[in-house]
Amino acid sequence: MAKRHLENWLESYLEYTEGMEAAKSFQRWVGMSVIAGALRKKVHLSLGRIRVYPNLYVVLVAEPGIARKSQAINTGQELLLATPDIAVSADAITKEALLESMAESMQKEIYENGEELNHCSLSIISREFETFLGQKKENTKMLVLLTDLFDGQELPWTYKTKNSGNAIIMSPYLNLLAATTPESLASCLPSSAIGGGLTSRIIFVWAGRRHRKVAIPVLSDRVVELNDLLKKDLYFISRIAGIYEFSPEARANWIDWYNAYEELDVDRICTDPSFNGWYSRKPTYILKIAIIIAAAESDKLTMEWRHVDKAIKLIEGTEMDMGGVFRAVGKSEVSTEVDTIMQLVKIHGTINEKNLLSKVWKDMDSFKFDNVMRTAMRTGKVKREFKGVGDTIDIWYSWVGKSNV
Repeated sequence: MAKRHLENWLESYLEYTEGMEAAKSFQRWVGMSVIAGALRKKVHLSLGRIRVYPNLYVVLVAEPGIARKSQAINTGQELLLATPDIAVSADAITKEALLESMAESMQKEIYENGEELNHCSLSIISREFETFLGQKKENTKMLVLLTDLFDGQELPWTYKTKNSGNAIIMSPYLNLLAATTPESLASCLPSSAIGGGLTSRIIFVWAGRRHRKVAIPVLSDRVVELNDLLKKDLYFISRIAGIYEFSPEARANWIDWYNAYEELDVDRICTDPSFNGWYSRKPTYILKIAIIIAAAESDKLTMEWRHVDKAIKLIEGTEMDMGGVFRAVGKSEVSTEVDTIMQLVKIHGTINEKNLLSKVWKDMDSFKFDNVMRTAMRTGKVKREFKGVGDTIDIWYSWVGKSNV
């Protein structure tokens, strides 16, 4: 295979996107998703009886316009689409169209040992995850489908077509890159899906602000050069085929790390119980990312400990902020309103009921407001007081919480 032009594709990608506004964490995870899409099911890590494939479900989460989600996705998508033989789905797609696209993406790969692999590898890129999933009253089948396809089963996957016939997807491999807001996530995910199923298979990347302000993005000679080199090296990455094996050091260190890992550790980085299922799959995410990091460096099919160690640090970086992802999603019918009220009280520090209600009256009537306030106060982060003299007594709410909402 020809020699690559860049020492590390991911690091060069971050250099390429440095002069853009999108959050740095978004750029990094888009870069990793691009590599996962390019690798397809042509590679896997041998883990005894288990095969770990590098596909990821990455969802960028931020408030509208804050961290430039679409800009980050557009940058990576341009490189992936420029790579031959990579199947990429439409932005909005039905369950039936997704399956059809996967079936049509079938390719044959022959490894050096003579093993033949027929695989159907597809990357989904969606700037509006809620549009892709559909409303939560109607999207159960899509949620189940994405859940089933994540593990990349090796056997053919059979499904029924509209004409009641059966169609087969040979060795499916699905890679997902999407973006959403906390509120939009609440509109498309039923509370029963939080903590398990699909959400436990997604790496949610949260950003509260953009990387920097850039009034006029400069198209420098270096940016033009990197665009060309990134495309050329992504093609080399897409040609990698084979089985990754642990180096002796990586194998020994991984066994030690895995045996010491406790998914329900009370001191884990993100204590939100909504992520209990996610933490049970954290070791798998680490290995998937380690494959991607190794592929970003070279064509060698050896998994070194530095690859795994860096993957651990990257995952831990997302854990620091992912608690904000589900702040608008809950089992209660007033979860979104409670979150809004708590945010308002926190911002003001102290606010009387009249002013607070004037800010939210379009979203809740007085009866719902009372229910929301009772729920907010029972969290222990909002306190109610009665202040005034005689007939001029007002109701005041104060923020007493010490942690983030």
